[in-house]
Amino acid sequence: MKKNDKIEHLLEEIETLQNRITELEAMEASHSRMEQELGKRTEELEQRIREANCLYGVSRLIEERDLSLNDIIEKTVNVLSSSLGLQANSQVRVTLGNRVIDSGNPPQSSAKLSCDLIVHGKSMGFLDVYYNEYGLGDGVRQLATAVAGLLARIIEQKQTEQTLLDNERSFRTLVENSPTGIFIVQNGRVVYENPEEKRLSGPLAQLFRNGDLSNIHPEDMMKVKEGFDKIMSGETQNLDIDFRFFVCGKTDIAPEMKWVQCRASLIDYMGGKAILVNKLDVTRTKELEFLLRTEDKMASLGRIASGIAHEIRNPLSGINIYLGNLEKIIDKCENTRKAKEIIGELQSASNRIESVIRRVMDFSKPSEPKFIRVNINQSIQNAIKYSLFTLQKSAIAVNTFLAEDLPLCSADPHLMEQVILNFITNAKEAMKNMVNGKTINVASSVQNDRIVVTISDSGPGVPLHMRKKVFDAFYTTKEGNTGIGLSLCYRVVVDHGGLLTVNNNNQGGAEFKIELPLKREKRILQE
Repeated sequence: MKKNDKIEHLLEEIETLQNRITELEAMEASHSRMEQELGKRTEELEQRIREANCLYGVSRLIEERDLSLNDIIEKTVNVLSSSLGLQANSQVRVTLGNRVIDSGNPPQSSAKLSCDLIVHGKSMGFLDVYYNEYGLGDGVRQLATAVAGLLARIIEQKQTEQTLLDNERSFRTLVENSPTGIFIVQNGRVVYENPEEKRLSGPLAQLFRNGDLSNIHPEDMMKVKEGFDKIMSGETQNLDIDFRFFVCGKTDIAPEMKWVQCRASLIDYMGGKAILVNKLDVTRTKELEFLLRTEDKMASLGRIASGIAHEIRNPLSGINIYLGNLEKIIDKCENTRKAKEIIGELQSASNRIESVIRRVMDFSKPSEPKFIRVNINQSIQNAIKYSLFTLQKSAIAVNTFLAEDLPLCSADPHLMEQVILNFITNAKEAMKNMVNGKTINVASSVQNDRIVVTISDSGPGVPLHMRKKVFDAFYTTKEGNTGIGLSLCYRVVVDHGGLLTVNNNNQGGAEFKIELPLKREKRILQE
């Protein structure tokens, strides 16, 4: 091979080698850039992992029920500071009200990223991230913002839980110390009862287990069963009922009877339908009511006995005197004319006693009304007509205000005439000491499907303390009066299914109001 050819071949190899070196250098530079990019991406990925771990760690704090709010904030600060690392110089601070929690030593730098803690729609504090001269990246800003939002939600949930806990504690304290028995029935069993209910009822809770009514008083059993069925079937949402039941104790001791007032309501409890029952012990109240009724009856009986004794005593005294005089006449064999006069007086006194006894019997067993369809205005006019002469003689003016076209009602016209006549007579007696201005007003009207008759006068009226007593038998303030008239009037009106009340009118005189239903209904009198 010629020398020149060798040199040319060597130059070609050198050029090929240089090209390969250039390619290798380019590949090395590319590999270096890839390593740098990989390192950068690895660092970013590691940062994302730290951020994810940070958010996960903070979110897990809410599951730790035993942690206080201060503990949660402190752990959040530590987790965030650890996640940020040297990039933010590891300085994090949370300010919530008067509480300030730092990640370590107080921050040396004034540069910070501040995020509001929005709780229940209001800013309650701040999460601050202090950074050095290198600044903060976008990832750190996003993480701090996310942690601040998550922390705010945790604070909001903790405050809500605390509020619910406080409310539950207050409610439980109220219920546990309530003087009312409270219990909840769900799925046929009692799931809660307060101490008062345990003390009050004993085995009564069996009532709500398969509808057991064994402890209920026989007279109340039917209404309790009907109410129980209504509330259990959902026919009614609320039920008020009072009943008696027996608290079973030892078998050799008679069971104690209690009287309770109950309110049962359908509620949602622990995710299901339930019945809330409030039960108040009214046994003592019922006993006192019974004693008061008995006392009133005894007082009325005393007044009746006193009235009968007073009415019978006077004619009996006269009879004794006349009998003594008759005995003297017989002893002296005087003429029979004087004896017959005394016998007449005896007969008169005996008639007075018979009259008193008859009025007492009329009060205890008044005659049955004979109902017909009548216009009450006719009874009013008849009563006024019968008393008009004596009223005119006493200088009493009578004013009538009778409604025209008054509808008919079921009534006994003769008994109603007697009632109205009795009120007119009482009004005349009340004004007997007056000189001028003596008037009686009689009015009729229709109000709310009831016929209303009022008889008022211009007399002294009825004092407030006497208005509940004027209809009692034998109660009277008039000399020589038996006190049966108004009580008989009351019985007649009640037998008509009506209402009788007394008040004073605008002029200060008495006003008696009779209310009669347009349609008569059966009424049961409770003695």
